[in-house]
Amino acid sequence: MTFKQRNYTLLNYAAFNYAGFACIAVIVFLTSTQPFYIKEVIGIEPKPDKDTKIGRIVGGLGFFDEIVSMSTAPLLGVLNDRLSSKGIAGARTIQSFSFVIIAVALLGYALNHNLVPMMFILRGVFALGVTGCMSMVTVMLNQLSMSDFEFAKLWRKQRPEEDVEEEVSVGKNGKFSAIMGIATGLGAIFSVSMLVTLPSKLAEWSDLKSGLEGSYVVVSGFALVSFGILFAFLYKPREQLETSQHRQFLKEGISFAKGSKEAQLAFVGAFVARSTTVATTLYIPLVVYNWYYNIGGCQSKDNWAGKLTCYDGYIFSAILTGVAQTIALVSAPFWGYLSDSNRVGKFWTLAIAGLCGILGNFGLSLTTTMTNYNPKTVWCFLSVSIIGLSQIGLIICSMSILSGIDNAQQIMGSLSGLYSFAGGLGIMIITLLGGLIADAWIVGPFFILGLFNVVLLAACYGSDRSTITLDQEETSMS
Repeated sequence: MTFKQRNYTLLNYAAFNYAGFACIAVIVFLTSTQPFYIKEVIGIEPKPDKDTKIGRIVGGLGFFDEIVSMSTAPLLGVLNDRLSSKGIAGARTIQSFSFVIIAVALLGYALNHNLVPMMFILRGVFALGVTGCMSMVTVMLNQLSMSDFEFAKLWRKQRPEEDVEEEVSVGKNGKFSAIMGIATGLGAIFSVSMLVTLPSKLAEWSDLKSGLEGSYVVVSGFALVSFGILFAFLYKPREQLETSQHRQFLKEGISFAKGSKEAQLAFVGAFVARSTTVATTLYIPLVVYNWYYNIGGCQSKDNWAGKLTCYDGYIFSAILTGVAQTIALVSAPFWGYLSDSNRVGKFWTLAIAGLCGILGNFGLSLTTTMTNYNPKTVWCFLSVSIIGLSQIGLIICSMSILSGIDNAQQIMGSLSGLYSFAGGLGIMIITLLGGLIADAWIVGPFFILGLFNVVLLAACYGSDRSTITLDQEETSMS
């Protein structure tokens, strides 16, 4: 039997959603500003005749980021289960302190001026913090799904007779995933409209290099404030789970996943969802920056006092990325509704999100030549919008599928670590191959992402067929 987590308050719920908001905000900020940081602060020009191509550097940093993420995500999941077994709120502790690690990394970026080794070290520290933050979201979503929290708490007080331990179904948690999707979408929009534009605003007082360095200090402060909010208000379970040996948690999680179609499909969904998130925040700015540089849009301008900037490209990349995130935000309730729908369900909703990913990514990558492309077209905006639609659908559905597993509470941290590991694997491939391909074919990473969505669609179809076959066998036996 599955019992409710007791005394889950409105403040706990608000802090849960704020965690997703703040984490996505800092991720979008770093990935969006990175090409400009490499050029303006580190001093590397994206010239074709030099062996210092920004696409390759971005891919290398992303690859190292994911090595750190993939190696630490399962361990953080085990740490959560271990802390929870001792009566310590593992998810609350790990997620809140992850923002301290993020703040340290961002402050280091502001003080750094070389690529090797410091930028790689700082990116690794940042990756550790982000992994701790993101891997705990699924654990906390499972806590929320199994809690006594209801949206009715927003407008009525709970009666004393309602405060009893009772069995709860977590089958329909799409609405919680959708609202988390809205929170992350708001975080992305907040980032591209406020944080990503900080360098250009601060540059009005000095230059773009100083503006970039100052913006990293500001966002570091934002991360520290987020730590305080989360540590104070995230949910702290009062029940202590059954204690197990330290090494059994991950082993049990892997064994459980081998026999669970839901966990397997959630992992594939995480693989594609994380790849899509990184592609939109990493390669869209790179496409825009490369285009502006090639047309001479990054030259000195009189109204910027002769500074070498790419101000117009910087602003347009924020606009294009903002379009994708706005579409994601608006469509989040739609994906939550479909996920909870009896007619469609979580599996086929994930398949629909994958289909959108196929259309958007192939539409963006196959309608241009290797060298002739223009991000300022209606077709580009349409393709990016469809990719944004796919992105939020993949996130909501994969999280909903995993957190909806109701017989794995004691190993949910380990499953979430494996979920993050699968997402990290997708990011590693899209950053490594995408970074290499981008220097020759700037929209090539989106073609790779389209192939990922084809694999996801096939996995959804296979999982649905196996589920139907199993249901038929059970019916015939009865």
